[in-house]
Amino acid sequence: MIRYFLIFATSMLLSCQEDDLNADANDEPRPAEFKMLPEENRSVILATTPRGHTFHFMPIYEPGVTDITITIAWPSNWAYEASRNPAVPYIGTETLLSGGTEDISPKELNEFLSDRNSGGSFIPTADYVYGEINFPKEYREDVIKLASDTLRRPKFDPRWVHRIKGSIRQNIRFADLKTETKMWNLARKANLDDNPLYHFLTLPDLRVIDEVSVGMLRQWHKQTFTQSGLTIVVTGAISRQDAGSSVDTLLFDLPKGRVSPPHDVNVTIKPQTVFLHVPEAEKTTIGILGRLPPTSQGNDLTNRLALSHFSQSGSGPLSSALRTEQRASYSFQAGFFDYNRKNRRLFITVAAEQATDVAADILEIYEEYRLDSNFETLADLQNGMVNQTQKNVGYVNIAVRTIL
Repeated sequence: MIRYFLIFATSMLLSCQEDDLNADANDEPRPAEFKMLPEENRSVILATTPRGHTFHFMPIYEPGVTDITITIAWPSNWAYEASRNPAVPYIGTETLLSGGTEDISPKELNEFLSDRNSGGSFIPTADYVYGEINFPKEYREDVIKLASDTLRRPKFDPRWVHRIKGSIRQNIRFADLKTETKMWNLARKANLDDNPLYHFLTLPDLRVIDEVSVGMLRQWHKQTFTQSGLTIVVTGAISRQDAGSSVDTLLFDLPKGRVSPPHDVNVTIKPQTVFLHVPEAEKTTIGILGRLPPTSQGNDLTNRLALSHFSQSGSGPLSSALRTEQRASYSFQAGFFDYNRKNRRLFITVAAEQATDVAADILEIYEEYRLDSNFETLADLQNGMVNQTQKNVGYVNIAVRTIL
């Protein structure tokens, strides 16, 4: 019988004490430390637009850099209200991105951006909707004006909405064929039970997609895209003055909104093992989840480094134990993900034809690593991550996401 194991552990963090895990959920996030310096290449400063919008600004004045990226995070609480359709943010963001305005058709919109080597994206999450737009500096005014019109006056053409619904439905059905998706959906259900956040993150009932109306989309748009509570980042080949002007144009005529306090969803992990029988699966997969503190507590990079070291191919403790000591061939990975800003999870997965043979060993391997780690190879890994990050932030769009 092919099975999926889900093991929920109560203490899985390498570098955090129990007091950190049980920190008050109402703790305020630590303020980011920004360099209050004159406008210099790749110096992050906190600036203000002529209309009073605060934004984080990092100019890149380097040969060959001609692009500009603007990212805005709009607070959203749509995912937490049981009375709201959980599919609306997914359909709404896709329609905003490609559906046109009252003055321009979807085809014309896409051609306009493509001809100017420009593009954008919207990503809905439980706590924010992230919007990003990228464009060469010579097209700044044209692209910003179009983006502003799209934000203020989206068309939400029923025919286009219908097309978006079909695409989202097809993508979910395809993903649900994968046994990994089945496993993590089960994990989410075990952690979140049947609350609205579970339905938003999973969309277990695809009928909610068909039930989305244009009226729902307009309500979501009006409630989400305001001028209040925003986090804004601008990077690239642009001056501070032009950056401020661009932000003001983007947000022009959007309404003032009410910023809701962060939702405190009670997500508990209790020690348990869950079995999921997937007859068509070729391998058995073990999935292990544990708690991580929210990023507001400041240990995000430490967690990332510790997990990368643990699962490092070849020399990492997980690799050494499974492939070297047990002489077994397994595929495995470790990492973390967010349910929302306050609820983060560490995960470890191991897949093999006979994974049940090592089910108990994985927790022992991790516990040994957590309590008595050998960090001989940590410096090399750390230097490699630093070098790769330095290369990545050379790209304007990756730099803006790193700052955000």
